[in-house]
Amino acid sequence: MNERLSGDYYLEKNHTEIKFTKSDFGFAIAMLVCGFLYWNLIRFDTLGAGVSLFAAVLCVLTVVYLQKSGIRPTKASLAYLGVVALSAVNFILFDNMELKGLNFLFLTLAFVYWIAVITGRRLEGRLSVSIIGDVVNQLLLVPFYNFGCGLLGIKERTGGNRRSKGVLNALLGILISIPVLFIVVSLLMNADAAFEHLMRSIRISISEDILEYFIQIVLGIPVASYLFGLIYGNLRNRHTGHITSSSFEKTSRALRFVPGITVYSALTLLNAVFLIFFLSQTSYLFSAFNDRLPEAMTYAQYARRGFFELCAVAGINLFVIGAAHMLTDRGGKSMRGEAGSAGGGEVGSEMADGRKFDSEPPRMLKIETITLCVFTLLLIATALSKMILYINYYGLTQLRVYTTWFMLMLAILFVIIILRQFRHFNGTKVAGISFIICSLLLCYANVDSMIAKYNIDRYLEGSLESVDVAALGQLSDAAVPHMYNLYEKTPDQGLKRSLKMHIVGEREEDVFQMARENTFRDFNVQAHKADRIRQQIIKD
Repeated sequence: MNERLSGDYYLEKNHTEIKFTKSDFGFAIAMLVCGFLYWNLIRFDTLGAGVSLFAAVLCVLTVVYLQKSGIRPTKASLAYLGVVALSAVNFILFDNMELKGLNFLFLTLAFVYWIAVITGRRLEGRLSVSIIGDVVNQLLLVPFYNFGCGLLGIKERTGGNRRSKGVLNALLGILISIPVLFIVVSLLMNADAAFEHLMRSIRISISEDILEYFIQIVLGIPVASYLFGLIYGNLRNRHTGHITSSSFEKTSRALRFVPGITVYSALTLLNAVFLIFFLSQTSYLFSAFNDRLPEAMTYAQYARRGFFELCAVAGINLFVIGAAHMLTDRGGKSMRGEAGSAGGGEVGSEMADGRKFDSEPPRMLKIETITLCVFTLLLIATALSKMILYINYYGLTQLRVYTTWFMLMLAILFVIIILRQFRHFNGTKVAGISFIICSLLLCYANVDSMIAKYNIDRYLEGSLESVDVAALGQLSDAAVPHMYNLYEKTPDQGLKRSLKMHIVGEREEDVFQMARENTFRDFNVQAHKADRIRQQIIKD
């Protein structure tokens, strides 16, 4: 017993030790540079080419480091690296800030998951329902448990040199004191006019660029610590076992405590409400399929009324189905023997891939699930038909495009759930791949350009009574070429003036001022084309 305890202590001690190789040391320095570049290259108000450049530098450095450490890419890791690359390239091409903001989050998650794939630290070694545990593990636990490894490793490698050790300690003291200094200096400036004048003089004498670089270096240290902790921790298997396939399986099994009759009663009642709803509203709900309106309603009233409520109900139904399958007591024997023989890595949730660590979902649960999915698909079809009718009469907007995409994505998920009740397959993998494809399609659909082109073309051909120039002006620079096309074609001088105002802006000199202030970090192809059009309009 004592030998076992001493052995466990020895393993734990080795597990938490930081033994840096030359490649680890070089990569730690490289991550400090990346931490600085994160704030230097990425402008969060524009999210332009700087994001693409930063992602390229980070991925190249990571691949080189992993290869030097003996990690070779697999087909799966190359596929996810391709997703990261496609997401990153989007920033240099398009100008839609809403989509670029969402894409930035997608890029971050895709990079973190790619690290788990290439280092082989996923819970099951494949895309399955255990991705929930992977996300928590990789996004939070691994990087933060290894947060100080980079700085400690650098200190360890340079600790033998007394001079370098002294420099590092001095720099550490300066960094720790900076927040306190800012607070104290600000208070003293408010307390004394002479000291305030002195500080302002010093500030003016210091180049703003130097001050900005210094701030970026300081803020880059926690970014570098996070990135190094994530990659180094996965590579060296440090603190990657806080969530394991067996603990995830155990938690999933523990959640299945609700009696089946309770779940079936709730689902039956919900399905009955949907049945009554459809029977009582048949003529009203399905009017859009026949391109006709209920009496005393305009197209706008009909399309808007209940549309977002239907979207919300569809989302709630997805949550209800997930909760029902997660919480229902299956009443079957656990397949613990299979789990043990598979080493814990081959056992996934029944909803994910068809293999069972508990009994199959009861037949009644499957019937209730299919029924609720069918009702939800009818709701989605109704909402989409309303939206199509609305678009036919009033044109496109960003909200109409985004909600349509969301409803189509939900429809795909509900179809997958229905098919999953009839046969075994990795539903989570199909749903995950579908989400990745749909997300990239939305990012590359050039939404603002599509909206402007659709509305302007229909206005020119006469199928739209008017074009909302103010709404077009609120779109990104992707809409400018199509607005300029209308500007050249229309004989309406009032429309020309309105288009010019929304393309160029109220002050024409701002165009040239903006062009001087923007750098390669802010660059994207659509904004560059729009700036050339603005300058052409001003010259004319």
